Amino acid sequence: MVNLAPSSKEIKNILKRRGMLSQKMASEISESWSRCLSNGLDPFQDPKQIVISSIELKKIKEENEDLRKLIIPELELLYSQIAGTNFMVAYSDAKGLVLDTIYDKTCLQTDVGKTVIPGSIWAEKICGTNGLGLSVELKKPTIVSGKEHFFIAHENISCFASPIINYDGKTIGIIDASTDSMSREQHTLALVKLATRSIETKLFIRKFSNELILSFHPRLEYLTTTSVGLLAINGDGVIVGVNQNARIMLNGLVDLKNENFNKIFTNSFSSIASDLLNNKTLKITDHLGSSVFVAKSQNFKENKMIANSNPEKIYACKKCNDTKIRRERCKLIRSTYLETNNIMAVSRKLGVSRTTIYKHLN
Repeated sequence: MVNLAPSSKEIKNILKRRGMLSQKMASEISESWSRCLSNGLDPFQDPKQIVISSIELKKIKEENEDLRKLIIPELELLYSQIAGTNFMVAYSDAKGLVLDTIYDKTCLQTDVGKTVIPGSIWAEKICGTNGLGLSVELKKPTIVSGKEHFFIAHENISCFASPIINYDGKTIGIIDASTDSMSREQHTLALVKLATRSIETKLFIRKFSNELILSFHPRLEYLTTTSVGLLAINGDGVIVGVNQNARIMLNGLVDLKNENFNKIFTNSFSSIASDLLNNKTLKITDHLGSSVFVAKSQNFKENKMIANSNPEKIYACKKCNDTKIRRERCKLIRSTYLETNNIMAVSRKLGVSRTTIYKHLN
């Protein structure tokens, strides 16, 4: 935390009128205030409320329908976890346009309940410093409490927001919680962040459902939490997807996406693939010397037939059922894997690529 050091008479007057000359504020809050003033906002005026039409909102919701199917259950869970009264949770797109909200009955009667509505825009340049708008601006989790809000109309609430980051590292939405209570701030922000990490994980699993997804973490007991790093690996050992946690934990190595697994870790992919597919947890080391525990994600939809050693019950995968030739080829690949339990052995024996083998096993 740093003291907000006013650089102009205008800012000093604002702080004095609001009784904040001795207020300590984080630099990101003070910088937000400066942007608000640069945009011509007046903290003593009522903030503008910009709400798009119901037709526009319906269209945008339909465009985001697949994403909303994942987000709304998490929003409902978050709502149930936040204790107290007069609070709400919301989901906005990456620009601060609110698409979905859930309120308690008390909040519906307040200014927050009447203004934070589907279709409203909470970008910083419109609504001043607020949790949702600041998270859009900074692309990181934020807390804006009480008088940290630029507009005095918002100074009796606390806002907690966290961005949803997709597999390409892009912000695709914001989860926000707002309440009139200033207590339990870190607890509430932790719940909001947990909701966004859960959404990110589900998006990652869905995007790379046809690849081998590995979970890793320096601590074994964290492998089943949303703090794990996730890597999507194709049959040739190339990393085709990376989540935000993985980027953080493997920072300093080569650019992860489209890089070979062997250039990240000292353990070759071919030497550990079989153990991973058989649900073993391994300890491996990256090329900077850091060790992590790694396991196949439990969300990886490996076909149940792999565990069945009876050749009479081997079937072709769904994608290969259209012709007899494709069906028999698929069954041969799958039965050979059952015999060898080794991707490389199947590749050498049948003369097919590892990528092709993975596709048939999935």
